[in-house]
Amino acid sequence: MMIINRNTNIESQAADAAAAKTSRIRRRPGHWTQDTHNNKDEVMASTKSNKNTTTRRRRRPVANKNKKQQQKMIHQHHHHCDDDSSSASTASTASASLSSSDLSSCQEEEEDQENITNLNKQSIKNKRTQQRKSSSSTTANTTKKSKQPRRKHKKTSSPPSSPKEIQIPKELTPQEKSQYIALDAEMVGVGPHGQHSRLARITLANYDGECIYDTLVQVVETVTDYRTFVSGITPQDLEEGGSAIPFEECRSQVLELITDKIVIGHGLKNDFRVLGVTHPWYFTRDTAKYEPFMKVDPTGEKDFIPKKLKVLAKDKLGLVIQEDGVPHCPLEDAVAALELYKKHRTKWEKAMSYKMERTKAITKC
Repeated sequence: MMIINRNTNIESQAADAAAAKTSRIRRRPGHWTQDTHNNKDEVMASTKSNKNTTTRRRRRPVANKNKKQQQKMIHQHHHHCDDDSSSASTASTASASLSSSDLSSCQEEEEDQENITNLNKQSIKNKRTQQRKSSSSTTANTTKKSKQPRRKHKKTSSPPSSPKEIQIPKELTPQEKSQYIALDAEMVGVGPHGQHSRLARITLANYDGECIYDTLVQVVETVTDYRTFVSGITPQDLEEGGSAIPFEECRSQVLELITDKIVIGHGLKNDFRVLGVTHPWYFTRDTAKYEPFMKVDPTGEKDFIPKKLKVLAKDKLGLVIQEDGVPHCPLEDAVAALELYKKHRTKWEKAMSYKMERTKAITKC
């Protein structure tokens, strides 16, 4: 009696489980349950007739919760069947109809769920591949940009301040002309082979080219080279008792004439050295040092070297001085340097004013 009751209980539990399971399964076209299994042919015929008129609804996947419950019920059913071999035979006969219909529906739902998950996975893979491609393209672009040589930006430095516009009058007043003196000196050689120069004659002219001072100078040392072919000085010119004056007398007289005056000449550095005087650079106008009058050094030792006064007078003024075989005339050379300055006085004085302003600014700092 106990065995019969247990079998009947198992059969009743299996029947209840089947009924509960079939009630949970949603009814939709193509999904057949146990209650509608007998009317399968009729429903199929009606769906075939309405196939052209109505659109078939998309199958919705069964929730994971229903799937887990169905699997749990099947597992419990199999567990009860394994407990007793005799009850398994009766339970299998009772649930034969359930397993044949329900298992097919579960399999279809699982297949649908797998298809949906596969589609989702495929879409995710596609998105990831697109993202990778986009990221690789962006990285490639960045690498290309990085490989491009960088343009060197030139540093924009402020241009140097140009000198102030200084008004230089074209015509000078007599008082302004008195501030200019042209100077030239002739020398003789002393020492071995006449290597050292000494003052033998000096000439000064005013702004109009008139001679204001011209004298011969006595040489205390023994003259070894009179340089007559250039200076025109002879031994008779420097003899005692002649017209030559002592060196110190000449020096003091010249200093009185050139002090606080603008001195013009060619190679004034040599003239001042033999005279034994110094003169401020801003009061000196040397045609040998004025850059527009200079030429490029062919040896490369210096940037520029001075041109000869003879060449400058011919090129700039059209004057012919210092002819070959004729001694130099100091007045003629002084006037030639003066005329060169007068022709370029405006530009020359602007350059000198700029230099003086720069010097003042530096000394103030």
